[in-house]
Amino acid sequence: MENFTGKVSIVTGAAAGMGKAITSILVNNGYSVFLFDKNKKELLRVVQDEFAGKNVDYFCGDVTKKKDVEAAFDQCINKFGRIDALIANVGLIEKIEFLEMTEEQWDKTLDVNLKGTFLWGQAVAKWMVQNGCGGSIVNIACMRASLVGKSMAAYATAKAGVRMLTKAMAVELAPYKINVNAIEPGRTLTDGLKQHVTDSDAEACRLKLIPLGRFAMAEEIATTVLFLISEQAKYITGASIPVDGGYSISKD
Repeated sequence: MENFTGKVSIVTGAAAGMGKAITSILVNNGYSVFLFDKNKKELLRVVQDEFAGKNVDYFCGDVTKKKDVEAAFDQCINKFGRIDALIANVGLIEKIEFLEMTEEQWDKTLDVNLKGTFLWGQAVAKWMVQNGCGGSIVNIACMRASLVGKSMAAYATAKAGVRMLTKAMAVELAPYKINVNAIEPGRTLTDGLKQHVTDSDAEACRLKLIPLGRFAMAEEIATTVLFLISEQAKYITGASIPVDGGYSISKD
C-alpha cells in the first residue's frame, strides 16, 4: 500500500454520504484532509465526532460562491502548506419535470453541480501550476452523465458537463503533471438514497436493472478515489470511470 503520509487533499461536500466516506478513507491512509461543506451543523459534528484527533481542517461555504472557494483554499494552504489532491464531490439532485422547471431551479442545479466543480478545480489547479508540484483532481460525476431518467434534465445536463469539463481540464493540465479524472457512481447507498427509496417493490425493480444486483456502498466510491490519486494511476487522465455495478452496460 502506498504511503500517503504528509499529503494533503481537499474534499468538497465532505460532511455526509460519499464525501464523508472519501474523507474517511483518505484520513485512514495518511492524508491530511480539508473538509468543505455548506451544512455547518453536520460539518462540525463530523469533524468533532468522527475525525477528532485526526489531521483535518474545515470551512463552511458554498461551492457556487468564488469568494467562499478562495477563502477556504487560502485557509487550507495556510494550515497545511500544500495541496496534492482535490475531490470535487458536491452534488445536488432535484427531480423536476422539464416543462415545470423554473429558470431559478435550472440555474441552481447547474451552479452547484458544474460551476462548483469549475471554481474548485481552477483554484487548486492554479496553485499546483504556480508551484510546479503536479497533483490529482477527481470530479464526482454520475451515471446520469449519459443515462437520462424522467425529471432529470438539469441534473443530467450538469453531470454531462462535469464529464466534459474533466476531459478539458485533463488536456490543459497534463503538461503540468496534473491528472484529472471523473467517477460516475450509480445508485449509492447513502442517507440521501435511503430517503428516496422507501418502497420495497420500487427498490426491487431498481436492483433488477443492476447486473451485480445491489446498490454501491459509499466506501466503494471512496476506494476508487484513493486509486485515482495514487501513483498507480499516474498514467490515467481524462477518464470517466463508472462505478455502477454494470448498470450503464446492461440493456435487458
